[in-house]
Amino acid sequence: MPMQSGPGSQRMPPKPKNLKVLPENTDLRVVMRGFEQALGVECGFCHAAPDPVTHRSDKASDANPMKDQARAMIQMTDAINTKYLTLLSKTTPTYDAKAATVTCGTCHRGEKHPPAFVPPPRPEGERRPGPPAGTAPTGAPPTGF
Repeated sequence: MPMQSGPGSQRMPPKPKNLKVLPENTDLRVVMRGFEQALGVECGFCHAAPDPVTHRSDKASDANPMKDQARAMIQMTDAINTKYLTLLSKTTPTYDAKAATVTCGTCHRGEKHPPAFVPPPRPEGERRPGPPAGTAPTGAPPTGF
């Protein structure tokens, strides 16, 4: 493994293999640590288990199906940021797409599987006026989607 010379030198990261979604120049150490924090998981959640004989891990292996799911989630997050949030900035003058960025942690919040959002109930006196319970307001989107 190549080493940098000089005081405080660090190991150079190995050249990435089998990247299908992330760019070749990705600092995988930083990105993978970010995934660990955002999902509250360790490497084995997405990467194949180490070889039982050699005890070496093969991070490039696609043996763990969760790795393909992670790739799909990376693509989804990228699409939200590059396509949909930029559309909001075009249609809503006060919206700043550069300030709003969706990450894995936006939904996962440190959990393997994103928890469902359940809004807290409002006290009875603070409810907004509206149609009776169980009826759709005028202009509401159709149900069943």
